[in-house]
Amino acid sequence: MRYCPVLATGPEERLAAIVDFTLNLGPGRLQTSTLRRRVNQQDWTAAGQELRRWVYGGGKVLPGLLARREAEISLLDTKV
Repeated sequence: MRYCPVLATGPEERLAAIVDFTLNLGPGRLQTSTLRRRVNQQDWTAAGQELRRWVYGGGKVLPGLLARREAEISLLDTKV
């Protein structure tokens, strides 16, 4: 919540999506990311697009990361 204070008042699912991302990649990645800006702007569509950029390992798309990001995106799409 430190980097994305708007999550404090929104649906828990959105908080869960960003917590999952942060646990996977670390808070430093979130802190400096465009994803953080999109979340704080409450632009959930753009935030989902940003999440789709974080699916690479060793220069290749990893199916497990792709599935994880899609799950996070579905949480972000929660309607208020």
